[in-house]
Amino acid sequence: MNRPSAPVLKAHRRPSKGCAASASPTLAVFGIPKPFTDPTTTLIQHNAILSWKQLAPDVEIILMGDEAGVAEFASQHAIRHVKNIRRNAFGTPLLSDAFANACQATTAPILVYCNCDVLLLRDLIMAVERIRADRRFETFLAFGQREDVRIDRALDLTKVEDIETLFQYRRDRGQRSPIVCKEYFIYSRNLFQAIPDFCVGRGNWDNWMVAHARDQGIPVINVTGMVSAIHQAHDYRHLDTTRLGCYVTSPEARENQRLAGGRHVARGCVATWNLTYRGIVPNRGAWLNKDFWLDLPNFLRLLLRLPFQK
Repeated sequence: MNRPSAPVLKAHRRPSKGCAASASPTLAVFGIPKPFTDPTTTLIQHNAILSWKQLAPDVEIILMGDEAGVAEFASQHAIRHVKNIRRNAFGTPLLSDAFANACQATTAPILVYCNCDVLLLRDLIMAVERIRADRRFETFLAFGQREDVRIDRALDLTKVEDIETLFQYRRDRGQRSPIVCKEYFIYSRNLFQAIPDFCVGRGNWDNWMVAHARDQGIPVINVTGMVSAIHQAHDYRHLDTTRLGCYVTSPEARENQRLAGGRHVARGCVATWNLTYRGIVPNRGAWLNKDFWLDLPNFLRLLLRLPFQK
C-alpha cells in the first residue's frame, strides 16, 4: 500500500498563544486536569500524571488550565503548566485551545493528549519509536483501547513494589473497554493545531478525531495490543451526576456532536493500520469498519449499563 501524503488537518480557528517551547523533548504528553479538590479525583490524577513522568527522561509533561490545585500540583512536581485555557459558556475548558497551546508550548515532534485519569507505561514509548522508525508514517494519528481498573491507593511507579501492585490490580480487576472508549491520542505535531471548539470531559468529540484523520488520508494506527492505558474507574460527578450516560447526552456533549457533524460512531473507532508484534500492518477491514462491528456486543453491553438522561 502506498503511503498517502501528509496533509495538515483543515483549520477551524487560529491557534492561541502558548508558552515558550522547551529544549528538545522527543515526546510531549498533555492533559486538562479536573480540580484537585475531591479526594478521589486527586488520588486518580496523582497516579495518572506521575505515571506520565516515568515514561522517559526526554518526555515533557504539560498540564493545561486554571482549575483549583493544578498550578500547585504542577509546581510541586516540576511539571510544565499552561494557564488561561479558553472555556465555553458552561465554564468547561475547550480542547481546541488546549491542543493549539500544546503545540506552541513544546518543540516535541510527537504529542500525546491523554485524559488525566489514565496511567501510561513505558510500552507507549516503544510503540512511538516503532512508528517513527517506519518511513510510511512520517505523519500519523494513533489511539488504543483502555483497560478499566479500580485503584484505591496512591501509586509510586518509581518503586518496584508499586509496579507489581499495579499489574496485580490489572490482572485481578482489569477489563478492556469497548472500542468506542478512547482516552488518548498520539499524533504528529503538524496535526490538530486547530480543531473545533470541543469541550473536555464530554462525549462525541473523540470519534471525530479518527474519522476526520481518515477523511484527510492520514494513517490512523490502533496500538491497543502494544500500549498499556490503564483507566482508573470513577463516577461522573463533574457532570453533576454519577451517571455515565450523561457523558454523551448532556447539553455540552450534544454541542460537541453538533461541532463534529455527528457522532461518527463506527468510522471514528476504526484505524487503517494496526501496530502488532509483527510490525505495522494494514487493517484490511477498515473500509467496512469491521473492528467496530466485531466489538458491537461489547458496546451494547456498555449501553445497557447506562441510565441515560434526556
